[in-house]
Amino acid sequence: MMPKEPGAYMRAEINEQPEAIARTLKECSDETGEAAKLLNNSFIYVTGSGSSYHSSLVLSRALSRIAGLRATAIPASELPEWIPGELVNSSLVAISQSGESIDVINAVEAFRKASPESPVLSITNTRNSTLYKISDLSIITRAGEERAIAATKTYTTQLAASYLLSLELAEIRGKDIEELRRELERVPDVIKEILRKDYKIYADAIREKEFGFVLGKGPNYPTALESALKLRETANLHYVGYSAREFLHGPIQLLTKGTPVFLILGSEIEDIAQRVRSLGGDVINVDEGGDIELPKISYELSPIVAVVPMQLLSLEVSILRGLDPDKPERLTKVVR
Repeated sequence: MMPKEPGAYMRAEINEQPEAIARTLKECSDETGEAAKLLNNSFIYVTGSGSSYHSSLVLSRALSRIAGLRATAIPASELPEWIPGELVNSSLVAISQSGESIDVINAVEAFRKASPESPVLSITNTRNSTLYKISDLSIITRAGEERAIAATKTYTTQLAASYLLSLELAEIRGKDIEELRRELERVPDVIKEILRKDYKIYADAIREKEFGFVLGKGPNYPTALESALKLRETANLHYVGYSAREFLHGPIQLLTKGTPVFLILGSEIEDIAQRVRSLGGDVINVDEGGDIELPKISYELSPIVAVVPMQLLSLEVSILRGLDPDKPERLTKVVR
């Protein structure tokens, strides 16, 4: 049997995203409709670990800004330490691609203890998983099997399901969401545009830059976190994601001449870009018309698009550094 090329699984899974997202949008509508009825008018906790926690941040913001609901995201490992001992009029959305993450399972159990009558919704890629079985209702993403350790298509299908759920809730609450629905339907084609581009030049530019930052704001604060995580997981590069203006509150002290700083939708944070340049940092703008160019998409839905070039960048720089991004040596697909 021929040996597998480094990154073959991750590359294939990145390229499968348009179809996986399209399937999720088409096949999850009944599930998200039922889930919306379950969650409406409650205070919604959202939880997950790793990439799924970043998805939970995207969902909590969408529930707030698109649907007008009260929601907050808490990392699964921390949720038992943060929620009140007794909860009323609350619900939980637990996100896990495998449905077997021990931290997510423990978070659900802690929530059940604090609020036995409150509903638990899961968003998972794995039917009949532990999380699926202990939830009142599940939204099953249609990503298909993901063999690479680093989450790519499972992350973007979680976002697709999150946006569907938020739009369903917004519609129940009488909001006009037709334009956002049309934009969401465009996402698979928009991602296909991104997949036709070559990111090796940017991978080569940072292959020896072992430290850097990824900044974003609003819906793309989670994108900054997820992008930095991908560079750490796959390429062993210590990149850290921050909310753009929080970067000014301490981390900017570490900026030196030539430090790479990726700006997700940099046109939204031009003041930060100017500050970074003035201190000698190398700004790489991921945006419409940016250094790494993004197609035009709604600001609210931009995380599902903006993360894709950063996935590809992580893949390419990992391979240039002689690594196999499919198999980071200290990571497993499921944390038990």
